[in-house]
Amino acid sequence: MPRFRITIESPDREAMLDLVRVHKIPVYDHGVQRTSSGDYAVQASASAADIAKLKAAGYSVEKHEDIEARGKKRQKEVGKGDRYRRPDRAE
Repeated sequence: MPRFRITIESPDREAMLDLVRVHKIPVYDHGVQRTSSGDYAVQASASAADIAKLKAAGYSVEKHEDIEARGKKRQKEVGKGDRYRRPDRAE
């Protein structure tokens, strides 16, 4: 099941604390920020089902990239083999 990086906003500070306590959402940095409109905002990761539950609970959720797909793409960038092995030495 894909997981997404999301931004969650709510005008209620207690609701933001409930993200971890009640909804068990992994929040990044555990630092709640204030938006220009005065709402509380936090970055997190969640599945599509979690996002639907958060929206139903009254949170404003902005979905960003699929973090699993991005991670797989970045893993392809990692080199193969032993980059520290000297080419003149056979093993």
